[in-house]
Amino acid sequence: MESFIEIKPITDYEFEAFAQMLAICFIGDYDIPLTDSQLSDLCTDMTQSAKDRITSIDILFANNEPIGFIQYQIDNPNSDWCEFEGYGCIREVYVNKTHRKQGYGRILVTHAEDELKKQSAEHIYLTSDDATGFWLSVGYTDTGEICDKNNNNILIKQTQQ
Repeated sequence: MESFIEIKPITDYEFEAFAQMLAICFIGDYDIPLTDSQLSDLCTDMTQSAKDRITSIDILFANNEPIGFIQYQIDNPNSDWCEFEGYGCIREVYVNKTHRKQGYGRILVTHAEDELKKQSAEHIYLTSDDATGFWLSVGYTDTGEICDKNNNNILIKQTQQ
């Protein structure tokens, strides 16, 4: 991973790159069939949530090329996703397939955790269909609970304040 790395909050300038990554993430990786209209609405809703400061979406650049993103938040009733009010939540993480297994996912997760800690999150959680591997390697623990919203495992990590 010998690249110039930068993580920046999403702006209108990165909207197209974000939309392309989101399409690959949901349609390709998650195998969720979305029409162009549904994908556009999802992308618009996600970016509006970031503009409204309900969530954060940060784009990962390697050598000035957008290669990934992370969406995270402090759970609150204003969000469309609030499982544990006051907890930090990692909602989505994506790294382009050609850049996976090079530490970029870990960089994004660490970045989001640091930002959530700055907002006083004592715990950070996420949901995943894979409660092993990567998430355990970055310190998350499987709670044994299943999220009602997406039927995925709930994993949690206590932050070091």
